[in-house]
Amino acid sequence: MAPEVPVDILEPLSLVCLLAGALLSVYFLRGGPGDGRLTDSLRRRFVLGVPWGTLIAVVGVLAVYFFLQGGGEPGGPVVVGFRSWGFGYPFGMLTAAFAHASEGHITGNLLGTVVFAPIAEYAWSHYPTGRGDHSFGGWRQNPFVRIGLFVLGVFLVGLATSLFTPGALIGFSGVVFAFGGFAIVTRPLLAIVGLLAERVVRLTYSALLDPISFARASEQFVSPSWADIAIQGHALGLFLGILLGFWVVRSRDTWPAFRRVWFATLVFAASKSLYALYWYLSGSEYVLFRGFGLAAIVVLAGVVALAVTEQDRLLVARIDLSRRELAVGTVLALVLAISIVAVPYNLVDPEPGPETAEGVEVRDYTVTYAEQVPDRYVGGIELPYIRDSLTVNTSGVIVTSDRRNAWERVVPAGRLASNGRATVALGGAGWRETVTVHRSGWSVLDGESTYKVFIERENARQKQVFASDPAVVQAVLNDSYVQIRPTDEDYAIDVARNDSDTVTGPVPDPSGSTVVAGITFNRTDGALRAEVDGTRVTIAKRET
Repeated sequence: MAPEVPVDILEPLSLVCLLAGALLSVYFLRGGPGDGRLTDSLRRRFVLGVPWGTLIAVVGVLAVYFFLQGGGEPGGPVVVGFRSWGFGYPFGMLTAAFAHASEGHITGNLLGTVVFAPIAEYAWSHYPTGRGDHSFGGWRQNPFVRIGLFVLGVFLVGLATSLFTPGALIGFSGVVFAFGGFAIVTRPLLAIVGLLAERVVRLTYSALLDPISFARASEQFVSPSWADIAIQGHALGLFLGILLGFWVVRSRDTWPAFRRVWFATLVFAASKSLYALYWYLSGSEYVLFRGFGLAAIVVLAGVVALAVTEQDRLLVARIDLSRRELAVGTVLALVLAISIVAVPYNLVDPEPGPETAEGVEVRDYTVTYAEQVPDRYVGGIELPYIRDSLTVNTSGVIVTSDRRNAWERVVPAGRLASNGRATVALGGAGWRETVTVHRSGWSVLDGESTYKVFIERENARQKQVFASDPAVVQAVLNDSYVQIRPTDEDYAIDVARNDSDTVTGPVPDPSGSTVVAGITFNRTDGALRAEVDGTRVTIAKRET
């Protein structure tokens, strides 16, 4: 037996130690050598030394998550209704960049925001930075207007990532990458410091939230981390931030050092997994082009550094093309390329297939379960020459909505098999409802599983939406082949010999037994055992 841990004592003690360490560090920083206090530097750039634009952005994202999506309610946030499904669903296009799929999703993006947004806001500055300019000298020098412009820029960049990113986007990460791109161009050293500080911020948040955690070995359904990354949205946000940063340094004529920008771009892109170029092989299989991805971010680092280098050089005299113009044009071309690819995605009108016929309807949504069916959203894109490569089969819990142009596998089949159940939140602005998906069945030893999937609405009876194929027992019993299969009532046992007809009987009730074709089947403790001539063998276990 494992020793007991006095959590009630150790958790508050951990928090006290953490607070004491933080206060001690602040004391050391205040008493250390330097050109001035940190607050003095912040007050030169921020009204009252506070990055108000960052705070407004964070509060806005939290408001969308908790008040519109219902993130704090049982079942989690509504996700499908807030994705950018296309131009035919303007509500989703407007909210997608500021909505999130889970608590972990919003936490990760907001932690990145509180690190990189203040750097970008510091570079932008609440106060005018031009020589001879002074606050309130005009509307452009008004600190409150400048704060408003920063917030407006955050909203417009978020809207741009929603409108011009290929695929059904959800999440603030594109804007976070824009903060990073802006910081790289305007304050490259601070951007690198921000990458290091982000790890400390994430660790601090985890320590405050869960100072003592327990873990044990277990089987889980885990997708590759890079397969959950919307790299196209991240890239678009980064490019937009770089272009906005270029506009600022050009208008102020404050060019950063070439090598600093190159290094900051490379380190940021690598640490944020922008090298993760991947594609789908199936609903749960992927291919990662790591080598091509790394080569791409190395080239990108050089392009960004050339775009903001102070000493520009003529590259092609015949057309008066400089290196900076070529570099900026390359970034603009990348933004245009991503935006053009986004157009067919945003025009997709996926047609629900036969997999939805047995689903459960909740207003304009249909929830069902299916296996090895074409992804109607990805497969609905009409692109010449590569249409076949866009056909992907998927398995799991599927949510569709004609009104929202939505078709999404919200829970992979493997995850449902691992957990046994899942809760799916549906809804829109002003309403939500959750449905529960259950999977139950029998797992044959050294073989496959046979199972059923049920969907249950609130205050309603559950409905069976899927039944799998039979599961064949590997062992030959009494010169017979045995399989377990779903029936309308429960499960049945089929026993067949090569020279005789199949004999069928029900799977016995818990602690019960039944005889089928001379074989006795006993069910105890969730296990199904077969007995023949005094020999007993476990053939299957109940999924729990």
